[in-house]
Amino acid sequence: MNIKEAKQQIQNAITAYLMKDEFGEYRIPVERQRPVLLMGAPGIGKTAIMEQIAQETGISLVAYSMTHHTRESALGLPQIVHRNYTGVDFQISEYTMSEIIASLYDTIEATGIKEGILFLDEINCVAESLAPAMLQFLQYKTFGKHQIPAGWVVCTAGNPPEYNKSVNDFDVVTLDRLKRVEVEPDFKIWKDYAYKQHIHTAIVCYLESREEDFYHVGSAVSGEIVSFVTARGWEDLSEMLLLYEEGGIDVDSTLVAQYIQDDDITERFMQYYTLYVEYYNKYMVDDILEGNVTEEIINAAHDAQGDEKRLLFGMIIESVSRSMKESLEMEKMLKELQPILQDTIVKLNANFSNREILSHHIMDEQSKLQKLTRAKVISPANKRVMHWIIYSLGIYMDKTTKCRDNMRAVQTVIQEFTASMNRMKAVTDGAIKKMQNAFTFVEAVYDKGREMVTLYNELKQSYHSRVFMKKYGFKDYCGGSVSGADYSQIEKLALDPNPPQM
Repeated sequence: MNIKEAKQQIQNAITAYLMKDEFGEYRIPVERQRPVLLMGAPGIGKTAIMEQIAQETGISLVAYSMTHHTRESALGLPQIVHRNYTGVDFQISEYTMSEIIASLYDTIEATGIKEGILFLDEINCVAESLAPAMLQFLQYKTFGKHQIPAGWVVCTAGNPPEYNKSVNDFDVVTLDRLKRVEVEPDFKIWKDYAYKQHIHTAIVCYLESREEDFYHVGSAVSGEIVSFVTARGWEDLSEMLLLYEEGGIDVDSTLVAQYIQDDDITERFMQYYTLYVEYYNKYMVDDILEGNVTEEIINAAHDAQGDEKRLLFGMIIESVSRSMKESLEMEKMLKELQPILQDTIVKLNANFSNREILSHHIMDEQSKLQKLTRAKVISPANKRVMHWIIYSLGIYMDKTTKCRDNMRAVQTVIQEFTASMNRMKAVTDGAIKKMQNAFTFVEAVYDKGREMVTLYNELKQSYHSRVFMKKYGFKDYCGGSVSGADYSQIEKLALDPNPPQM
């Protein structure tokens, strides 16, 4: 199955394992909760989907690579303890708590979240001395005498033996305690993820033209792996390409080869990236999306074929989608900031100190961010939102401190928030304008041919474009006009200068 189907299988298992009866007991006893065994080639996204599941379900995630664990670190250390049995004193050996299990309790204490996922990666690479203890753990979820906390679900992952010399084949006894899920690379599924993560346009377009280069492992006659390309490699390369471009650093094959470890694919992609740079400079997509299109550009686009046409559409879709993402992100920030500022206004009206109010909110948000980060239940996008809120509250504190009294401080808070709303509306209008101009350009070049449908379908496939278009009620678009944004919901964010006391 592909990685998306595997993710759903794991989510379903976790949902079932965490279901409780009317007395609050878990419906499936812990010893019958088979850990999921996610088997697939390296770099396919196994760890990433575990992080996504934690973020989407709101339960904690603690991850360990079992390759690095010895019997002592996983099981605990033996110690001598005194016991009295039938009136006779004895000295016996007993294991301290496993580092792995202790980390679960540490996470509960730090975050207050009692349920979670214990993810053990490279489970089939454990040391031989640890294998018997792992067999017991997989069934009873115990290391020594210590069991994982109630509400924690065990998930595991491993690589097939052809990818890792340290792999130990599981016997039937072990496999009969696991839920095995096989994962295969699938570019079409990854493309959805790539759009959401804004993977570099050159990479997405290149892989559309050469899907066979998405995931590749080359072996010598001896069977030894001599070259490989993974989904993780493409994503990491994308991040570096974007940063190099932003910093004005030249991209060369040496950089690409550090992530795409196959000489032929590196050379092909580097040639494609050179085309991307050429067409990026040729078409000036930002001008197209601002509505500044020359006859020369229209004629060039009309004559474009193959990779040139694919890259042109890719650059248009990426730019439009990124603007829509910015709008959605700004709105989310304002929605989360609004109740904090509304509480600030209430307390300012009650004559509390502005610094006391806002410093409390800042510390509260910082604490919340630390807990969510520790639990690994916050996505990078939501982490960015929280950082923006903390930063913004600092600005509100500075500006209200300069006010002569609390009445003026309330007015300042409202003015600043209103200005932020207006900036968000401007970004939203800009995103809509870009989309309108994109369709206008495609219609001017190709009339109302299949390219119009292609553009619309690709925008709907891109996550942020799809959410944005649904939010603002855009219907199927194949050549008509698009109305402006409906701000009726956003206007509800406006701050009340005289709210009722809470």
